[in-house]
Amino acid sequence: MQQKMELLAPVGRWDVLEAVVEAGADAVYLGAKKHNMRMFRSDFNFTEEEIAAAIKYARPRGVKVYITVNNLLFDQEMEDLKPYLKFLGKVKPDALIMQDLGVITVMRELGVTLPLHASVMMNVHNEPAIKLLSEQGVSRVILSRDISLMEAKQLLKNTGMELEYFTHGDMCLCQSGQCYHSGMVFGESSNRGRCMKTCRWAFGLWDREQEAAVALPRGKKYLLAVKDMCMLNFIPELHDSGICSLKIEGRMRTADYLGTVVGIYRRALDRYYEDPLGYAVDARDFKELHDKRVRDFSSMYAFKNPGSLSIGYSGEREPRFFSYAVREKEITQKDIEDQVFSHQVEKEKRAHNPKLAVRVGNIKGMVEAVKGGADCVYIGGESFITSGGSWSSADLYYAMSYGRARGVEVVVTTPRITQGREMEKVRELFFQMETLKPSGVMAANLGTLYLARRLKNVDLYGDYSLNVINRWSVELLKKLGVKQLTLQPEINFRHGSQLMQNSQVPFEVLAHGPLTAMITDHCLHAALGEGFTRTDVCSLSCREKKLSLLDEKAQEHHVEVDEDCRNHIFLANELALLPFLRDFIQSGVASFRLELRTYSPEEIQPLTSLYRKHMDMINNDPKKYHFDLKDWVKLKKLHKAAYGFGGYLKGVKVRTRDL
Repeated sequence: MQQKMELLAPVGRWDVLEAVVEAGADAVYLGAKKHNMRMFRSDFNFTEEEIAAAIKYARPRGVKVYITVNNLLFDQEMEDLKPYLKFLGKVKPDALIMQDLGVITVMRELGVTLPLHASVMMNVHNEPAIKLLSEQGVSRVILSRDISLMEAKQLLKNTGMELEYFTHGDMCLCQSGQCYHSGMVFGESSNRGRCMKTCRWAFGLWDREQEAAVALPRGKKYLLAVKDMCMLNFIPELHDSGICSLKIEGRMRTADYLGTVVGIYRRALDRYYEDPLGYAVDARDFKELHDKRVRDFSSMYAFKNPGSLSIGYSGEREPRFFSYAVREKEITQKDIEDQVFSHQVEKEKRAHNPKLAVRVGNIKGMVEAVKGGADCVYIGGESFITSGGSWSSADLYYAMSYGRARGVEVVVTTPRITQGREMEKVRELFFQMETLKPSGVMAANLGTLYLARRLKNVDLYGDYSLNVINRWSVELLKKLGVKQLTLQPEINFRHGSQLMQNSQVPFEVLAHGPLTAMITDHCLHAALGEGFTRTDVCSLSCREKKLSLLDEKAQEHHVEVDEDCRNHIFLANELALLPFLRDFIQSGVASFRLELRTYSPEEIQPLTSLYRKHMDMINNDPKKYHFDLKDWVKLKKLHKAAYGFGGYLKGVKVRTRDL
């Protein structure tokens, strides 16, 4: 029989530590008062003295202690982290749980050697990503919440990596580490422990083509509110998968609640290992667990895409609503006249002319982007059904020859999520790279980055989904061969400009287009229309209808479905930096990207031309440059949408009181 699975419990306070250890936890995870993903309440988390005491308390009792250093961190915060890492190097917890790649660099710099576990927020969901992290010294991976047990078993077989799996508690609708809604709207990042849980808002459903509401069953309004995970009934299946550690969620939970949950799982595990043949679920234990539940239960993605069975549509068991829908700020004429970014940046000294890059959804869009004056065109990656679906090999070869003949760089992008067969598609794509000969390849996750590094004579780009917000992360990725990175769209412009000016690698910024707030394997079309999922034989209604979520402020959040049936949920406002290009150029931007995959070919050429015109005017004489409001009117006529700032104006920034 394989090694017994570890039962891993969350700890937010000392009384919880005692309760879960007494209840039978094999290991606990806890965090300091900062640098971790649970910082809403000041009465939770541990001081350094308490961390040292917790290790001394747990170790004689045979319980391991893992420390969460699992935030994304700005430069200032990373400097503040250094003495804390030195402290941890002395007290020797059993491992650190980290999200930010920069932590690896800083630990090497300090000579701190501790086992490293990759947080679920790193969105590890494929074999190459695990191999890359293994090369960087990571000894355990906490798998993305969207991974099935079957996939986990295959990943273990192919990599030999220790794999941890969420087993009980609060779940996310969005792919781990890829939700930017809270950060862009509230300046409170889900990647930094301050998620405002916008997925738990009440929504209506809107048919964009019919311009009419879609009727929903009475009481069904919390369309994205996922239930809690519960795997108590599946202990044998968890064991069979090869998972090494069963993770219970809930560092903000009480001693009474967590002591009960841990005790129930402990008894189940003990009974299973004592007699696997005669094991059965204890109905009384499940009833007690069910009676103490916060939300209703689901096995989520452990066995298949759960679809509508994973959503608590009524919201009646939602314990707390962290936020309600707010009006996203739209760009006004006054914002343009005041040039609202001009006071947020110390003007960059070196002169340079940034590139204009356009991401398109099909060949016609590429042709129009080139006509409009694009220096670089991004092709491939996710394609939305409304844009014509996936890129064929013929499309890619035509795009290469078209761009090469006109002196335009053509960069092949990769999807943000590449599980299972999707990674095989990427492998096939990279196999064709020798004959395609693109200008570059843009990696959107650690797995595609790992594979792209092995390509010869191709520049390697990193997309914003790599979540780079400090120079130590930049340093590591530069060593891995990355030539250009993309600024994460939830980051405030002031901090983004500081990063760009201190970076060893040039940065691109998203400048125009719809901004993806969430990416999810939950298909709204299938779940709400038929109760199906991508693993069922659905009627493909996404080919016929264009849906939006309608929040309580009557704002439309467009939903686009890609060729792998993932749903991309957008902010209500599209991004438009056209009136503010000068300040961004002077902040050190190396490239502006127009995200035009959802735009018609007829819109792409004139819009690209507008950005080309203003970039050239600024580069020719930045001191005399003045934005003409007539061009703002022209832009709004070209593509009718509400335009906003993304996260650049009021987005995520360093919280000095946390340092």
